[in-house]
Amino acid sequence: MDHVRVNLTFEREIWQAFNRLVPQRKKSQTINKLLKKEIESIMQQKEQMAFASAFEEASCDPKRLKEIHEWASLDSEEWK
Repeated sequence: MDHVRVNLTFEREIWQAFNRLVPQRKKSQTINKLLKKEIESIMQQKEQMAFASAFEEASCDPKRLKEIHEWASLDSEEWK
């Protein structure tokens, strides 16, 4: 795995609590895990926003709405 060194600035209280709670040799690993979770969360939010925007756009398109209504009857039919 490729690594990079960075210089970060934290609020004093946050760093003091982090320094007190996380063992010396686990700080980088812990920060990396937290950042990974946050990045995944941000990416998921962006995907959800993109989907919401696409659905909103589709709901304003008369051609798409017509096709949805045409297929709606199939949703209510029983498949055997």
